Amino acid sequence: MMSDSETTSLHLITELEFDAGAEIFRHYPAFKLGVVNSVRYYARLMFPLLKKLIGRDSQYDSWIVTAPPIIDETPAAANLLCWELFELYTQEHPRPVKELSLIDIQYDDQAMASIDWDDPINSRDYATLNFAERVSSRERLGRQLLGNADLEGNAVLFVNDICVTGAQQDSMQAYFDNAGAACVRWLYIIVVAPEIGRTKPGIESQINFAPFEELLRLVSRDQIQFTGKCVQRLMGLSIAELEQILLALDRERRSRLLELAFRNGFESLDGFHEQMKLIRSYEQQNRSVDDFQLE
Repeated sequence: MMSDSETTSLHLITELEFDAGAEIFRHYPAFKLGVVNSVRYYARLMFPLLKKLIGRDSQYDSWIVTAPPIIDETPAAANLLCWELFELYTQEHPRPVKELSLIDIQYDDQAMASIDWDDPINSRDYATLNFAERVSSRERLGRQLLGNADLEGNAVLFVNDICVTGAQQDSMQAYFDNAGAACVRWLYIIVVAPEIGRTKPGIESQINFAPFEELLRLVSRDQIQFTGKCVQRLMGLSIAELEQILLALDRERRSRLLELAFRNGFESLDGFHEQMKLIRSYEQQNRSVDDFQLE
């Protein structure tokens, strides 16, 4: 039996020609990279919608808030947004009328380890896929999701940043139906009208994009929690650009980038050997400095 479902968003794109410079999009590239202030910006905007969605439904006294599954222990911007919304709710409602619980949906690690990330259909940069590829990708990933008994009979609020083609929502709806969720409410920053998103899915990359100089500033100066999108973007740079980034990063951020690059499998992916070699060289410099200071 399909659970009750409803979609809400801060902004709806209904025309292909839209104002990419509008306020709602201004923080979006930084948000996708994991810049903390931008995550908080959207969380504050979305918080009234969250309270309205769970508060108006008298049928359910407790809710579960969740977001897309995390791949390789690397959160997406949507996960950061979900956690921030949960924190806002907890702070405002120490003894809430309606209980809100946080669940992080998990993949089966062993099954995920067998995925061929060199296959374009499994691209980690989901924004580059067309509609058919997105459907195939979500079907494959959906089969790797671990069940969660806590979802059965409960109301679910699923937080995400953007709905372009609906492929991910369809896949997660099937997951929640199989888990026996009583209802699902979908909360997005941006929803693209289906007739646009399915024919022009590249619109997502247009909204996501930050020029190199902006990328350099954001990852080196702002408070940031590197997302999967951020790691993808950095690893996709030219060697000269990546070296500029590494020179600008402090040692903690360099170490974090190397850690996440390993976790996300770039060491074994075709076309990234030089990038990994460069990042490792900076990490070795860090260790050499530490050894010298200990002498």
